[in-house]
Amino acid sequence: MEIKCDLILLSWNNLAILKRCVGSLMRCTGVPSRLIIVDNGSTEEGLREYLSSLKDGPNVRLEVIFSSTNEGFSRGMNKGMERSSAPYVCLLNNDLILTEGWLEEMIKVAVSGPSIGIVNPSSNNFGLRFGKDTTLEEFARGFGRHSGEWVEMNACVGFCMLIKRGVIDNIGFLDDKYGYAYFEDTDYSRRAQAAGFKCVMAKGCYVFHEEGRSGKFLKDKNETFDRSARIFEKRWGRILRVVFIVTEREVASMEKAAQMIKKELDGHNRVWLFAVKGADLSSLPKHLDLMDDSPKNFFKLKSFWNIIIKKKRFDRIYTGDPVLRGSLAGYRLIRGAEIREI
Repeated sequence: MEIKCDLILLSWNNLAILKRCVGSLMRCTGVPSRLIIVDNGSTEEGLREYLSSLKDGPNVRLEVIFSSTNEGFSRGMNKGMERSSAPYVCLLNNDLILTEGWLEEMIKVAVSGPSIGIVNPSSNNFGLRFGKDTTLEEFARGFGRHSGEWVEMNACVGFCMLIKRGVIDNIGFLDDKYGYAYFEDTDYSRRAQAAGFKCVMAKGCYVFHEEGRSGKFLKDKNETFDRSARIFEKRWGRILRVVFIVTEREVASMEKAAQMIKKELDGHNRVWLFAVKGADLSSLPKHLDLMDDSPKNFFKLKSFWNIIIKKKRFDRIYTGDPVLRGSLAGYRLIRGAEIREI
């Protein structure tokens, strides 16, 4: 069979969840693919034997690369990417559960526009969580009504990240300066965007990610995160948290607010929106990093309170209301936020 996608799965210990991931992948992958498992120096008993025992699936050929040590996310994934040759490459964590049609839908979105370069699936990573009253499979099937639809995002996340061959040809592999983990996927997204490609989320498929399990045993996680953050911010700048409070004063000039929101998103910042009831939001950009948290009642009071109680501070706060700007003066002094007028 002609391989359409190379799946690069990074393995490191966690045998039980690795088995679950590979099992779901073999069941749910209908696209002719090659699964390249890169084992990053696992030490767990039975894991290497399990990988050695794996066989090809109906649509998936198998290849395993054993590394003697844990070389981290970037170098591990790059080993697999170096072996790849298919039109699409998909990077996978070992703590995923894939669902029916996951890869077909991601590729469908990827081919829908020449500027689309990297694709994530819908996932609990982005707040899409299913409850106890439904199964994962039932929940995932509901996303099928959005087949072919996508939404732009500031950066794709490396847990399940489909990359067009044209992106790899243009910008190469992951930057291994980030060491064991963190920010290498965001850096790759920035490089792709700088080359003219979009990062998007496919709305018509769903992948469950048991967040944090793949790096559960990583030593010095906080130090590793801080080091990678410093590398990223030196290269690309800090990702800002921005909030827009749209009161009755701005309802008549939503076009202006929309332009300001778009500018913040184009700067790769994360934007929260608190908009008064009745505001026409149709001119706002469709973007995964634009989050509508608008209070349903007691608008000004709740908007103010929602800003104050956030554990992570906002870096910029926009509002046209002079009373709110005055009320937020203390927040500016204590937490260093810029207060700007819409």
